[in-house]
Amino acid sequence: MSDRFIFKQGIGNAGNSSHWKACFDMQEGRYTAEIRFGGAGGASYKLYEINKEIFEQIGAFEEDDYKSERLIREGGRKLYASMFDRNMPGLDEVIDRNYRKLCPWAEIVSFDGR
Repeated sequence: MSDRFIFKQGIGNAGNSSHWKACFDMQEGRYTAEIRFGGAGGASYKLYEINKEIFEQIGAFEEDDYKSERLIREGGRKLYASMFDRNMPGLDEVIDRNYRKLCPWAEIVSFDGR
């Protein structure tokens, strides 16, 4: 599987415990990404479809990985989100029902228990 995918990853906003990972699927010609966040008050996991330009830019900001995370969030098309807050039960939001097919590399997190 590693011959099929090219990955980039970074810490995002380390002060807020976020991490991002992006993937180019050479077989499908598709760019996708995930953002994970975990903090004292809750956590979230989001999948995005991004374009080649975003993929090429992320990870290139010297000493500022949060710019890469923002590029993914603001320029990507959200596919799936899962979140929980210590004051509410987990919630999954499916924007594109093909999110698993679009991101076969991702270890998808669900906080609603499904």
